[in-house]
Parts: sequence; C-alpha cells; structure tokens
Amino acid sequence: MKKFVAIILSCVMMLSIFIPTATAEENIKVGFIGVLTGRGSQYGEGVKKGIEVYVDLINEQGGINGVPVKVIYEDSQGDASKGVLAAQKLIGLDGCVAILGPVITPVCKAVAEYCNDEGIPMITASGTDYEITTGRPSVFRTCFLDPFQATVIAQYIAAQGITKVAALYDQGNPYSKGLYDAFKAECENQGVEILATESGSGDDVDFKAQLTNIKNAVPEAVFLPYYGEAAALILTQANEIGLDVKYYGGDGISNIVKAITDKSLLTNMVYTDHFSNSETNEQALTFLAAYRKKFGQEPDISFIATAYDAARVLFDAMGKVEDPSDYEAVTAAIKATDLECVTGRITFDEHNDPIKSVFFTTFNAEGKQIFIESFAPAQ
Repeated sequence: MKKFVAIILSCVMMLSIFIPTATAEENIKVGFIGVLTGRGSQYGEGVKKGIEVYVDLINEQGGINGVPVKVIYEDSQGDASKGVLAAQKLIGLDGCVAILGPVITPVCKAVAEYCNDEGIPMITASGTDYEITTGRPSVFRTCFLDPFQATVIAQYIAAQGITKVAALYDQGNPYSKGLYDAFKAECENQGVEILATESGSGDDVDFKAQLTNIKNAVPEAVFLPYYGEAAALILTQANEIGLDVKYYGGDGISNIVKAITDKSLLTNMVYTDHFSNSETNEQALTFLAAYRKKFGQEPDISFIATAYDAARVLFDAMGKVEDPSDYEAVTAAIKATDLECVTGRITFDEHNDPIKSVFFTTFNAEGKQIFIESFAPAQ
C-alpha cells in the first residue's frame, strides 16, 4: 500500500511539472502597496478603492485579452522598508508582474528604486515628489507634480487677465517653497508682475504684518501655497484688515473647510486639484457611477480618481503587448500612453510625469466645493 501511494504521489508531482497552475492560467496578478493602517491610511484606502473600482470594471469586460486581473494588496504602514519587503513579496513570491502604488513619498521613493533595479513597471497615483521617477524608466505617476500645479496656476491667472499679484508662502516647508519657486518662474514667463513677496514659518499663527505689506502693494490676487489649516488663519486675518482679493493655492487647500469658521471667506479662494466630482467627460461619468454603486457614496479624495487612472493606464498597456509579464514591453507601452482617462487625457513626458489638465475649484458661502473648470497646461 505504501509503495502504491508513493507511485501515485510521484505521478502527481510529474504532472505538476507539465500542467501550469490555475492561478497562472486564470489571472494576471498585479501588486498594490499602500498605507492602509495608521497615519495617512485615509489616502491609502482611497487609492485602494479607486483601483478596486477599475479592476471590477475591466474584469466585467473580460479582463486583459480575456484573462482576468487579480490585485494583491499589501499594507506598507507608511514605512519605506516595509514597502520594499512588500514589493519583494509581491514580485518574488506572489508572481505579480507590476506594482500600483505606493501612496506616500518616502515609501514611493524606496519602492521605485527597487522596481527600477528589477525593471518592474510601477505607477503611483499619489507620489508627487519630483525624484520618484527621476532616472527610473519603469516608474510612472498619474498625479501631477507639485511644481507643475504652480506653473499652471500662473498660466491660469494670466489667462484671467490678472497682471499684478502678491505671494505669501512658508519658507520652511518644501511643499510651499517649491510651489512658490515654480509660480515665480512662470509669472516671469507670463508677464505677471509679483508686487510683493512675503513669507512665514510653519509655527506662525499671526500673519497680519505680512498681509498688511501685501495690502499696501495693491495686488489683484494673492498666491497662497499653504495647507488648509494655515490658509484658514490667513484668510481670516486678511478679512480683518480689509484685504479683499482673489486667493490662489495648490491642492493643499482642499482640506480648508473644517479649519475655517467663516466659510463665506472661501468664496475668494481658488485652488488646484487632481479631479472634481463635477467633471462630465465620459470616463469620469463611468468612474463616478461605478464608485457610487460599489461604495454608496461620492469619492472624497481626488487620489481615488488618479488611482483608477493608474490602473487604467497599466492595464491598457498590458493589453497592447504579447506577454503582460514582459517588463520591458509593458514599460514601453506605458511610456507610449495616449489615453482618455477620468482626470483627462494622459500622455507622459520625458520624466514619466503625466501631461494632463488641472482642475480649478472654489467654494460657495457654505463651504461646498464648486468646480470651475479643467485647464490644460501650455505646451
């Protein structure tokens, strides 16, 4: 009997050499890495939801060339070393052929280095730091860069006929300083004069001295590259000294509503974002309907939309190559992307950053976001 069992086991083992596994036959596996627990997890969960919506959609349509897609999700906990370990597991053990994510900059940089060394295609939906894709041909993003949005803000201001502005920024914050530098450079290109430049530090709570100097310069608008909490203080204090102008800021403004008491002040605030739920292009309407159906609510983070687009770009590229596990072929197909997406038409520049529209948004007197328009950058 023991000899018979041994023979049967030997036969099974021999057959397994020649018969591919069901998983290999039935799924194209892609890995996701994001912060799903702890600080920043709201962004990781949002990106995960955006990917899930597109995966459901493409599988309903038959997958990639008839093969369903399976995404394996890993939690980086916001830790760079855990992100790299997750990437190694996804590629080496789980058999994934590409990476979607990571979500936050430190993890993105670490995983991007690993993916570049191995030639693995990677698309982040939310990594805005310039260095993430630098010198890494297989690493892409579907969100715009910090300097990019400031450049487009300057172009947008010029298109509104505004010729004289002022700026107030946080000199100790890389996000704020980076946006200001890019804004200043593009103002020079656009013929927009910066009448006054004032700065503060991250600990400041009183901006009246800087705002008074700006008021005395009599600008038509003020560039305010701050996050919501500080911007709320600035708008409140500007109102107190009678500085009544339009304010323009980057995507950091998006969380200002809860931080400001007098929400009517927000009607003077215009900011850039990656997406608006008021967008009406065909891809956006499909995305919004699918998201509402799956989660029973509106997307509340714009990175949900860029995550959907990241999955769309990756799977579109995979569908154009003979073998989705061919890293080099998939990378080349991503690079050649020219695709209508939720956040606009996406192509990639020489730095693997998307060339796409920016969404300009304001608020009503109750603090509800009001979509103004999408604005394509000057080429």
